[in-house]
Amino acid sequence: MSNWITIVKLDLYNAKAAVLVDAADNVQLGVGQASRSAQVIADVTTEIRRKIARVTTLDQDVTKIPGGLKSAAVDIIVARLKISLEQELSQDERDTLKRRTQEINDVRDGKDFVDPPDNPATETFEQAQPAPSFGDTPCRRKNRENG
Repeated sequence: MSNWITIVKLDLYNAKAAVLVDAADNVQLGVGQASRSAQVIADVTTEIRRKIARVTTLDQDVTKIPGGLKSAAVDIIVARLKISLEQELSQDERDTLKRRTQEINDVRDGKDFVDPPDNPATETFEQAQPAPSFGDTPCRRKNRENG
């Protein structure tokens, strides 16, 4: 069994009524907008990887997170999908969301740990991301010329 997993739509179906997930993917989408659940899964996966990158080696596969954080990821994704449909979270859901976020933060802060990746990445998360570009503005050109 793998230590790190990829969250897929079936995981969301197993966690919540499939009708909620399907509604998020079909209701009020813009022209050309892809599946909302796929984008939220990708966003939450990236956020989790970014948070834990300081304290653990990441998997080479950028779609994978530690298996021990699967429930946290799924609960966060489902909450975001529900919010995208402009449905209010219940108090229980808000409490769960807070607890799941804390689980991830505990790993980030070194208070908890995750299993090592199946295929460790050779670069850190920060190295894999492109450096920000602020472009070439008239103000920047003037500063270079005068500088």
